[in-house]
Amino acid sequence: MKYGIVENHKFILIDDDLQRLKNTLPFMPGLKETDIVSYEDSEIEQGHDGVWYEKGHAPQRPLEEVKTEKLAELETAFARASQEAHCTSSVGFEIDADEIANRNIEGLVLVMQPEQTTLFRAYDNSFHEVTREQLEVMRKEIIINSQYLYQAKWTMEAQIQAAETAEALDTIIITEALVELADSLKAAASEGADNAETV
Repeated sequence: MKYGIVENHKFILIDDDLQRLKNTLPFMPGLKETDIVSYEDSEIEQGHDGVWYEKGHAPQRPLEEVKTEKLAELETAFARASQEAHCTSSVGFEIDADEIANRNIEGLVLVMQPEQTTLFRAYDNSFHEVTREQLEVMRKEIIINSQYLYQAKWTMEAQIQAAETAEALDTIIITEALVELADSLKAAASEGADNAETV
């Protein structure tokens, strides 16, 4: 419960303590105790400007400003997801799938002979002996993983750009959803490829 005095749906004074509000009135010329009205919390809202309003009358932030913030949030999430990327390799274990892992594998493939093997550190820090051919497979899987991460980013960018209200933008959750979307795109593509092979 809050108590306040409203003018044009905007609170001139608001407080959850009625007596404290009454004590303020002598310092506010033109306002009197009979102007005070009680409000349930569900009847008021705070605008983006920090001011309190009657419900439904708070000014909204410009849509383009909210979109810009959401796109910046997506960029941050994408950078983090790219740095922390990993995937399950068909070689049989989880591997790092970031740009550093890609460069490291590329370097190993470059210096190894076809019949050679080398120790490889997996995502969980376990070691596995791998061939040059297995490294080439992992490198392709890293690139594919990266492609799906980009597709997820572009899909979310399109959702943000298509949003017509700030409320619609609020429903777009980015942090965990980006990686989940990339994984589901990859799984759908894999399932589609499997179905094509069985036809």
